[in-house]
Formats: sequence, structure tokens, C-alpha cells
Amino acid sequence: MAVGNYLIIDATGAELFLAAGNADKYLYFLGNGEARRHSSEILVQTEKLLNELGIAPSELDAIGAVTGPGSFTGIRIGVTTANALKRAVNAKLIAFTNLEALAFGRDNVLSLMDCKHSNYYALLKSDGKERYFAASEQELNADFPDVDRIYYSAPDPELYRLTFLSKCEKGEYETLGRPFYIKKSSAEV
Repeated sequence: MAVGNYLIIDATGAELFLAAGNADKYLYFLGNGEARRHSSEILVQTEKLLNELGIAPSELDAIGAVTGPGSFTGIRIGVTTANALKRAVNAKLIAFTNLEALAFGRDNVLSLMDCKHSNYYALLKSDGKERYFAASEQELNADFPDVDRIYYSAPDPELYRLTFLSKCEKGEYETLGRPFYIKKSSAEV
């Protein structure tokens, strides 16, 4: 199913990422790496982006929420904002992970995000199947020596757009966006 006007939200990392577009235009905002400002910036920057495109919030047909992995607080900020906007404007919701977007269009690949101390959040795409897990660099080297690797460093606007639109075309809409955590926070362990 084709989508008209849309918004994509990612607050999982240090850089707040927002994108909006339609069939004619696609614009994005990438923050300056101050993760502590996501909650105060997300609506302000969303409004600026939509205004630049001439789209009223009520004209949004679909909203994309990047659900993880990443900052536990950032994930909740982004997903909650996407859910609230979806409800407020009666838009459809697409949920996807940043690792899924990073590996878009590829198979037999490890999509990796550094989660500190030589540990990684990982998505293994192999033979059309996907598996998320956390692993140390040593475990990755031992278990997947011959698998191509892609490392996440920041949101990729084009891969996010392609992932979002692909899921829209397949009708993979969610009733409610939910945070996606690969492992528990240190507070929960």
C-alpha cells in the first residue's frame, strides 16, 4: 500500500533523527548528539520539518517509529511520541529497528551496534530469517567469522526511508509501537 505524507522518528541514539516526506519530497533533521535534549527537541523539530514540507500534522498518513536498540530512555521517548501522534492524527504506525534499516536489502549479514565495552547489539540476517541478540566482539569473531558486518554509527536517512516505505507497501502496520530491548538495562539486572 502506498503512503502519502509520513513522519519517521528515531530517538534511540545520541542524535535525534526525524524525517518527513511524501511522493514528491523527503527531508530530515539530524540532531547534534545531545541525547539529553531529545524530549525537549522532538516536537519542536517535528513541527519545523512538517512546516518546511507544508504538511499539517493532521495530514500525516503514517508514522514510523524506530523501536531500538539503543538508549533505553531515548527509545521510550521516540516510541511514546510516535504513538501519541498516531493517535492524535489517526495515522498508521510502522515500527522498525535501526539494525533492520542498516541491513535493508541485504541477506547473510550481521548488522551491529556498539553497546560499549566491546559488546554489541546484533541482527543476523541469514537465508531470509532474522535473529536479534547481544554478543561480545570475541563471541562474534568465534561464531560468525565469515559473515559480512555492517556497523551502525548514526541514522542513515535513505535506509530509514526505504525500510519504512517497504513496510508500508507490505502493510506491516502496528496498533501500538513497543520499545524493543535486546537485553535488560543495568538497572534491571
